[in-house]
Amino acid sequence: MPPQGARGTIVSATGSGKTFTAAACALECFSGGRILVTVPTLDLLVQTAQAWRLVGHRSPMVAVCSLENDPVLNELGVRTTTNPIQLALWAGAGTVVVFATYASLVDREDFDDPMGQRKVRGPLEAALAGGERLYGQQMAGFDLAIVDEAHGTTGDLGRPWAAIHDNARIPADFRLYLTATPRILASPRPQKGADGQELEIASMGQESETYGPWLAELGLSESIERGILAGFEIDVLEIRDPSPVLGESEEAQRGRRLALLQTALLEHAAAYNLRTVMTFHQKVEEAAAFAEQLPKTAAELYVNDASDEDLAAAGRLPASSIDAEFYELETGRHVPPNRVWAAWLCGDHLVAERREVLRQFANGIDAAGRRVHRAFLASCRVLGKAWTSPASGESRPCASPTPAAPRSRSCRTSAGPCDSTATAPRRSRGSSCPSSWSPARTRPTWSPPPRSAPCSRPSGPALAR
Repeated sequence: MPPQGARGTIVSATGSGKTFTAAACALECFSGGRILVTVPTLDLLVQTAQAWRLVGHRSPMVAVCSLENDPVLNELGVRTTTNPIQLALWAGAGTVVVFATYASLVDREDFDDPMGQRKVRGPLEAALAGGERLYGQQMAGFDLAIVDEAHGTTGDLGRPWAAIHDNARIPADFRLYLTATPRILASPRPQKGADGQELEIASMGQESETYGPWLAELGLSESIERGILAGFEIDVLEIRDPSPVLGESEEAQRGRRLALLQTALLEHAAAYNLRTVMTFHQKVEEAAAFAEQLPKTAAELYVNDASDEDLAAAGRLPASSIDAEFYELETGRHVPPNRVWAAWLCGDHLVAERREVLRQFANGIDAAGRRVHRAFLASCRVLGKAWTSPASGESRPCASPTPAAPRSRSCRTSAGPCDSTATAPRRSRGSSCPSSWSPARTRPTWSPPPRSAPCSRPSGPALAR
C-alpha cells in the first residue's frame, strides 16, 4: 500500500446512481470494514445514509454534523455529533460507517483560549489525531474513504476541504472519488500562498496523483441510451423587457418585469401541460418574490383564459383533496388558481423546512394535503448540488428566470421522464412582441444551474402558498 493510500475516481452523469454504486461497492469489497463518506451538504448526508441502508449496510453509523435529533437519521439508526471526544467513543476501532460534511474538516476556534485566537482541528481530524484534549480517546483510520461531489475539492491543496486528500490527516487505505463534472485544471504559473510557499493544485485528470485513475466513466448520452436517465429537450423563452413608463419607480418596473417572467413561464407550462417546474434565482429576494406573487399572476391568466362556462364549472367543483384527480386539460389551458402551488427555498432554510417543501412539491400537494395541479418551486443556492426528489412520477422541468445560457438537467427514469425543460427567459432585443417562445431541441448536454450570489434570507419566508 503506498504511503498516501490507493486512489481512484468514478465519473458518472448526474442522476445515474453514483451514491448507490459506491454503497454497493463498499458492501461487496469492504464489508465489515471502517468506511468514511464525505459530502458537501446536510441534505446530501441524509440522502446518502438512506441509500446506504437501502443497499443493505447494517453496520453502526455515525454522522459528523449538526443535525441533532433529526427524525430521518434517528429512524435509520445514525447517531450525530460534532464533538470529537464523542466521535472517538462511538466510532472507536471497530466496524463503522462515518458520514461527514466537508465542514467537519474546517478548523474551529479554541474556546479554551482566553484570547480567542487559537484554532483547533475540525471534529473529524481531531478524533483521528486523539491526544490529551480527547482524554486519551482516539478514532482509528479507515479502510475506505468515499469523497462525493469530489470536484468541490479541486484547486488549492491548502484549503480546509483539501484535508480529505491528505492521508496523514485523514488516514484511509483506499479513496474513492465520485463526480459528474470532473474539474481538470491547467497547470498555472507558480504562485505563492499567504505563507510564502508555492501553491499545490489538485486536478482531476485521468491519471491524477491526487484523485488516482478513472476507474469508470458513464456520460450523459450513454446513460440516456441505456435507459438509466430520461431524455430531454431545451426550450428557450425569448422575452422582451416591458417598456419604461414615465415617472414609474424602480420597484414598479421590477414588479412588471416579474409579472412578465411569470406570465411567460405559466403560458409555457400551460402549452406543455407541465405539472412541476423549478426556477433558479441569483438572489433570495428574487426567489421569494417569484413564489409569493405567482399565484396572483396565475389567477389573472386563468380569468382571462376561462370562459363563463369554465368559471361556472369551476365553482361547482368539490373542495380539493389528496384524492382529487389531475385535470385533463387541452393544450394551452390554465388551471384554477387554487390548484397552483408556489414556494421558495434558500440555503438558510432549516433542513426540516426544506424537506417539507420538497415533499409537497414532489407529491403535488399543498401544506394542507390538498391536490395541486401545477407546482412551482423557486430556489437560491439550495438545489444545485446532488438533490434527489422524494419521488413523484412527474417530470421536473427547470427554469432560470434571469438572463443566462440555456441549461438543463436530465431525470432518472425511475422518477418519471422529463417532457421538456424550460430555461432562461432571455431579453430579446429584436422582438416587437412582449414575449415570445421558441423551443429549440439540442443534443443531450448537461450543465448545472447558474451560480448564485450570496444568500441573505429575508424574514418570514412563505414556505407554501
